[in-house]
Amino acid sequence: MNAAIHRKMSTIHRTYCAVFACLVLAGGPVTWGAFPPPPAVPRPVTYPAAVEKTLANGLRVVAIERRNVPLITAQLVIRSGGEVDPPDKPGLAALTAGLLAQGTTGRTALQIAQATDTLGAELGAQADWDGSVVSVNATTPKFGPAFEVFAEVVRRPAFAEMEIARTKTRTLSALQLTYNDPSALAELVAARVLYGGEAYGHPLTGTPGSVRSVTRGDLVAFYEEYYRPDNAILIIGGDIAPEAVYAAAERAFGDWSNPAAPVRPGQTVSAADGQARVVVVDRPSAGRAALVVGRVGIARSSPDFFAGLVTNAILTGFSGRLNKEVRIKRGLSYGASTQLDARRTPGPFLATTLVDNARVAEGASVVLGTITGVGKEPIDDPELRTRKAALTGSFARELQTIDGLVARVGALALYNIPLTELNFYIQDVEAVKPVEVQRFATTQLGPSSLIIVGNARLFLADLRKRFWKVEVVPFEQLDLGRADLGIQAPP
Repeated sequence: MNAAIHRKMSTIHRTYCAVFACLVLAGGPVTWGAFPPPPAVPRPVTYPAAVEKTLANGLRVVAIERRNVPLITAQLVIRSGGEVDPPDKPGLAALTAGLLAQGTTGRTALQIAQATDTLGAELGAQADWDGSVVSVNATTPKFGPAFEVFAEVVRRPAFAEMEIARTKTRTLSALQLTYNDPSALAELVAARVLYGGEAYGHPLTGTPGSVRSVTRGDLVAFYEEYYRPDNAILIIGGDIAPEAVYAAAERAFGDWSNPAAPVRPGQTVSAADGQARVVVVDRPSAGRAALVVGRVGIARSSPDFFAGLVTNAILTGFSGRLNKEVRIKRGLSYGASTQLDARRTPGPFLATTLVDNARVAEGASVVLGTITGVGKEPIDDPELRTRKAALTGSFARELQTIDGLVARVGALALYNIPLTELNFYIQDVEAVKPVEVQRFATTQLGPSSLIIVGNARLFLADLRKRFWKVEVVPFEQLDLGRADLGIQAPP
């Protein structure tokens, strides 16, 4: 930029700021931006229709044609994830998925990385609670060879001892970082408090002890039981016709056979029993205290799913109620948020924030009060419209990309939700009424447990004044591998 022009613009900017400051100090009529316009009515949008067929071996194949950009994404969803981890091997599903791209019977991990880099493709694999996902994306001209690498990774993993050791070392390092992060640790503790020894209670990535104990035989046995066509869904979307999708699936996976034994289902998670707990992990070195309020929520198949989404949107986000109460009104934290994780069986609802150790009791009361407050008063129309707009806007942004579109369809398929929901999501959100939000908050968001990781010496006395029973476990005694966390019952 020309120096003279830059100086002129700087002068204009300083003058503007000076005038604005004078108006504010003088109580002048500075009204622009004070009242932003209300959200507009969502525009009608139609996403590509997903079509599907099932191969002879039971593999469900879903095609989504979108020709706006020369990109194609493939995703293989295995219908089993962390919920089928053996009780003594938490993290096995995550380790298995993480090792798929680390070498096959035909290529080393380095050769796989070189092949995908040469093609300009992205290849990855990971496990979540209800499913494991292997994905690849590439430009249209390069998708064919990229899909061949993808199929090889799915069907011919080597589980080489060297790569197992490397992956375990990385996992152990990540766990150490997690345990040193009060917020991350508090969420892991919350899972045990909410689910105990049930499927969703253990850490998804395991514990140091379980990770070290996993053998190559464990990995191979897990893979052979769950990675099979009758337990999988292949979704391919983007610049490709459905007929080409089915042909590619048949070539790569048509001769993939199933084991003789059927897939063992995951554990069924029981509904919340209404017993709220207050659990403190005493971590004297914590500069601030992590605070989690949680309870068992709803399943993805629940008829209250959309009411739950809107209720959560009322609470979370920068303009959500929780952040307003915790950050903006009281300055207790830099931020606060909630999440409603609807899974195959009821998943958790969590509210999280990070506060000064000395203000833990106050923070806990504010978070709990804000959550229960949603069920006590009707939601006014401006607030409801604004939070719905945030929800539908994020949905639309997600589906702008081929990866996002395929991932969303994969999630619907995993939970046996009709794929047509893609084109009804926005209107289903818009159809939620204030009374439904109020009812959901009343019936599904309380009572809740409270989990705190922090320097207990600075807040325990005040906390016990507000909550009648507080369980305390020193950080050194905390055992996430146990359903009771290592908390000793009082004599």
